[in-house]
Amino acid sequence: MKSINTLTTEISGIQMKSLYLHFKTIRINESIQRINKLRFRKPATPKAIIAKGEILYDVIDAITLFENYHSLCDDVLQSKTLGPSLPEKLVKYLKLTRKKMAQWKHVRNNLGGHLNLDVIRGICEFHNYRGVFVSNHLEADFKGVLLNMMLGKAVNETMSKSKLFVKEIDLTNPGDLNEFITLFMADWRITLDLFSKLNEFLYKIGRKEKMGTMFAGDIGIIKF
Repeated sequence: MKSINTLTTEISGIQMKSLYLHFKTIRINESIQRINKLRFRKPATPKAIIAKGEILYDVIDAITLFENYHSLCDDVLQSKTLGPSLPEKLVKYLKLTRKKMAQWKHVRNNLGGHLNLDVIRGICEFHNYRGVFVSNHLEADFKGVLLNMMLGKAVNETMSKSKLFVKEIDLTNPGDLNEFITLFMADWRITLDLFSKLNEFLYKIGRKEKMGTMFAGDIGIIKF
């Protein structure tokens, strides 16, 4: 491997960005796991629907985070310091991650980012929802049905660009919801694994040089 100067703010900046994304990813993932573990004797009750429906907020947060992972991949691949030293295996993984994250960008723009009102109005037009919603269980109705519709519509509206699915999906349909979750979780797994792959490389090229500039007392908690 060609010797490079790793004592740069670019490398520390990339690692900080990676840490931010990873720990936020872990937090979202823990929330998803917690909700998945919830069990209710009567799953159709408003209380159960409200609790389980929270998982879609985590999914939307994750889709929003995908755009940040896309830019992280660009940061590393286009780095003049790191680029020439990246192993081919890591280059392939970064390009795969960037490609997968790019597919979700269009969904994010319609829901996770801008919350496009035209997309939401399209749902109301299709289902003939007019005026205010009058319900004894508005939160359960929203988290159990309407939120699924919003996410599904955001996916369908961008299908020609994202190519996420071969046909339009209806997330109030259990089969389509399962197909969506399977794809989402596969791409979510890619982001979870990126941290270890990237930081293993960063430590490999930079740890020795960094340690050569430090004393034993410098290792540990960052000093302000």
